[in-house]
Amino acid sequence: MSRTALSRTTRPRRAVTGRALVLGTLVVLLIVLLASPLNRYFGSRGDLNAANSQLQRDKQQLTDLQKQYQQWSDPGFIQQQARKRLQYAMPGDTVYVVVDRGAKSDIEKTLAHGDDTGSGDAWTTRLWTSVEQAGR
Repeated sequence: MSRTALSRTTRPRRAVTGRALVLGTLVVLLIVLLASPLNRYFGSRGDLNAANSQLQRDKQQLTDLQKQYQQWSDPGFIQQQARKRLQYAMPGDTVYVVVDRGAKSDIEKTLAHGDDTGSGDAWTTRLWTSVEQAGR
């Protein structure tokens, strides 16, 4: 056997070859270089999806507000809402107030409070008495 043949057979093989080392270095370098742009890309896609969903909600709200505007442009709707919400009555209308048995109507309650103030102390005297009692 020659010396070169003997050295080839006895020399241990390396676990990592030069090609594998270069390839591994390139892979790590690509991962490091592409991590930040990919992160920004996927983040911007999420922001874009959120903006699109916000745009859809805003369009729906705009449509609802336009419908409300059309309703409030109608004088009949305004009159209906005034009767319903503010309890307005048109001239010539007869208004009925239904009160439960044994309960007082708002008018009777108001009249009862009016009689209460005329029977005794003025409101300033009651206020001063209240302040004195709170200070004790």
